Amino acid sequence: QFIGFQNQMNEVFTLLPGITEDAMDDMRGDVLQFSKDFAVLPNEVVPALYQSLSAGVPPDNVFSFLEVAQKAAVGGVTELETAVDGISSVVNAYGDDVIDAATASDVMFTAVRLGKTDFEQLSRSLFNVIPTASSLGIEFGEVAAGLATLTAQGTPTSVATTQLRQLFVEASKSGTTLDKTIRQLTGQGLTGLIAEGRTVTDVLQEVRDSVGEEEFRNMFGSVEALNAALGTTGPNVEAMTANMDAMNDSVGATDAAYETMDKGIQRTIDRFKAFASTALIQVGDALSPLIDKAL
Repeated sequence: QFIGFQNQMNEVFTLLPGITEDAMDDMRGDVLQFSKDFAVLPNEVVPALYQSLSAGVPPDNVFSFLEVAQKAAVGGVTELETAVDGISSVVNAYGDDVIDAATASDVMFTAVRLGKTDFEQLSRSLFNVIPTASSLGIEFGEVAAGLATLTAQGTPTSVATTQLRQLFVEASKSGTTLDKTIRQLTGQGLTGLIAEGRTVTDVLQEVRDSVGEEEFRNMFGSVEALNAALGTTGPNVEAMTANMDAMNDSVGATDAAYETMDKGIQRTIDRFKAFASTALIQVGDALSPLIDKAL
């Protein structure tokens, strides 16, 4: 147990050149304490720690980030690394000055509650859409609301992210039929409208109301973009609007899910396993100087 833990931690330290021995000892201790506090095995914590640091989470804030991710993992019934992947993708795409880990997790859980998806599917699929959305200034809450609305209609999560991305591209790319129509109706492009506080859904609904159903369907260059537009406007705009409101009121969603799932025999077993594993590692750590000398 200790040798495996030592090797994993040494891999983490390769990401922190210049780290002192005292700082290494502190980080090892923090990992073991985190393991006991949140009932997760150390050999699951360390890869998530490595992934978090690789994603740019500052070392002095990394365990606070992991706390959010672990609550998301337990509440979303997924692995810690999967939760780290999804949350860090959102924070990195938008910047931690725009959205923090807790807010990203709360919005994701609200999308899970309102749509037909789960935390793991969201985490593995968000890369399809959030770089495009963030570059255009589209809030993550609207992206999550779109995913909730589309998946609730039966669209798989990975397909829904692709559809939204294509919609955002067509609506913002200069020269497309949709872009020209938006400019004719509003006097400016999508990014300018977003900067003024309008949402993509609001703009598309205005277009749909103005040009009529047949022309609206014919102005899209891809089936993916068309399906996203049809799925979030018209008869579906009320659900989309309600979902966006829910995203704005999503604070505490992660904690609520965690508290619900952090009960029962399985979590008691998880705590026992975490305590047993950390105890073995601590014994191994104490014996390691003697073993090293003997070898």
